Amino acid sequence: MTAGLNGTPESFAAVRWAAREASLRQLPLRILHVREWPLTPEVPVPPQQSEEDDALLAKAARMAALDRPGLDVTTDNLSGRNPTLMLMAEVDAPGRVELLVLGSRGLNTVAGFLVGSTSLPVVAASERPVVLVRSKEPAEAEEADAAPGSEELVLGVDLKGTGADEELLAFGFTEAARRHSRLRIVHAWSLPAMYSYAQTADPGLGDELAGHIADTLERTVAPWQERFPDVAVQARAVVGTPGAELVYASPGAGLLIVGRRRRKLPVGPRLGHVAHAVIHHAACPVAVVPHI
Repeated sequence: MTAGLNGTPESFAAVRWAAREASLRQLPLRILHVREWPLTPEVPVPPQQSEEDDALLAKAARMAALDRPGLDVTTDNLSGRNPTLMLMAEVDAPGRVELLVLGSRGLNTVAGFLVGSTSLPVVAASERPVVLVRSKEPAEAEEADAAPGSEELVLGVDLKGTGADEELLAFGFTEAARRHSRLRIVHAWSLPAMYSYAQTADPGLGDELAGHIADTLERTVAPWQERFPDVAVQARAVVGTPGAELVYASPGAGLLIVGRRRRKLPVGPRLGHVAHAVIHHAACPVAVVPHI
């Protein structure tokens, strides 16, 4: 389990969330300090360590150890010229990271989109699942573990038949089973524009399409319910915009899970509009899972 730290309240919230997850998984926690140093004539080479870095890492390690007594905590400093590339190299190294946890400022009504200069590029390109945590999320609520069965996870699926849902469902069911949590699976859809005129002639066309989508969702989820019989599942197909519907479902959830397609494009990786919406607006931690 790995958490990124840059000294912001959001990054300390990420460390606390990661400590909880590391304890749950019985894994050690590694805290990586990330700071970008602008190069100037006075400082032609970025320093590899500073007293401030050491103090931040020590504070984060003490906090994690106090929250989770007995947790194995280590720290490393990745400060340098390009912290995003350095963090990516650490995260995607084989066998190094199971889950990366970073701080996120989400959407601020005054300043606009403020996920973070390091967090967003890492989420868009990482080969590992990344969880984004805000400072107001679990700082108090996660002081104590949720009672078994009291927490709910929300998972968004798209049902496009590309195999993407398999990776998302595997992650969602595994996390729900690990936490003894309920799993709410949401697929949001809207009637294609081409159906508008046809629906005028046949008002029942929308109901027919809704029934087909609900059946597809049920068939998609059924094998996973068989594999995880102890996970309580609610799967619903709702009419609406996927990003908005997932945001509406996020208050009170322990984790909101969405996918991100792996893209091999000349312009580099990017996040889809659904992932963007939930990262900036969701009222709970967000896990972004890369998939085909």
